[in-house]
Amino acid sequence: MPKETIIKVKTSGQIIKGVGGIYTVVTMEGEKVKCYPRGKLKQIGELFIGDIVDVSLDKEGIIEGVHKRKSQLVRPYVSNMDAIVIVLAPIPKPDMLLVDKLIIGATENNIQPIICINKADMEGADAVAQDVANDYKDIADILVISTQTNQGIDILKEKMKGKFVCLAGQSAVGKSSLINCILGEDKLKIGEISKKSERGKNTTRHIEIISLDDETQIADTCGFNMLEIPLFDPDRLSTYYTDFDEYAEHCKFRCCNHYKESDCGVKRAVESGKIAKSRYERYAKLFEYVESKWNRRYN
Repeated sequence: MPKETIIKVKTSGQIIKGVGGIYTVVTMEGEKVKCYPRGKLKQIGELFIGDIVDVSLDKEGIIEGVHKRKSQLVRPYVSNMDAIVIVLAPIPKPDMLLVDKLIIGATENNIQPIICINKADMEGADAVAQDVANDYKDIADILVISTQTNQGIDILKEKMKGKFVCLAGQSAVGKSSLINCILGEDKLKIGEISKKSERGKNTTRHIEIISLDDETQIADTCGFNMLEIPLFDPDRLSTYYTDFDEYAEHCKFRCCNHYKESDCGVKRAVESGKIAKSRYERYAKLFEYVESKWNRRYN
């Protein structure tokens, strides 16, 4: 009796989910296939949710290669996004350093940043919105929304239309609630706030891409407190703080980093209250981090 011939079918598709080393790929033909990575692709950080991959299909799907990414974020590992929606809320207390990192990562990868202050119906939302506007009004689109009253949801949908959008932020700021509100169904589990610590309890255990329509996709990411920003020359950091620009014109040194230099226009603006002290302190902290990372790599 002749041996059964197994014909491998080669196709490509998008990774929409990854759990425990097993990836769900939607092929060009619209079929969902569970796939395993081949060789070095098994290593953490080699495959991102959103990757376009080459797949061979026989008894099981095998990911053979990854297409060039147009954008990516590390922690969370998501690629090929067009926009990132950074979700904040009055509780848990906003981590503005995380927001700075997300915006830097987005800008470095040509990803449009959108900041959403969720839970607009909660006390303290107006204060958060004002703080965000002071720091980011010239850097990102800013929306005030509520999944309870649907405030701002239609505007957000319009900004997302036709794009692959990643939701990011701390645990329990309402990312899953926001997706449920946009979808009009309770698709994702909702987290809670610890009354004792006022910190979120993370309910999203993995990243998954959800299609809103034929043109629009959204990815909910695990709540996190740290983000790895791209490696770049620390001299470039101030270019991400465009609100510093008008004051940087008055620096004594043209290549001033606004850190340890004397006669710095930006530091004078901080002293006079024109730039928020907290905003500058986050900049200085990130400068130390980026400089240290750069020096470890090249010195």
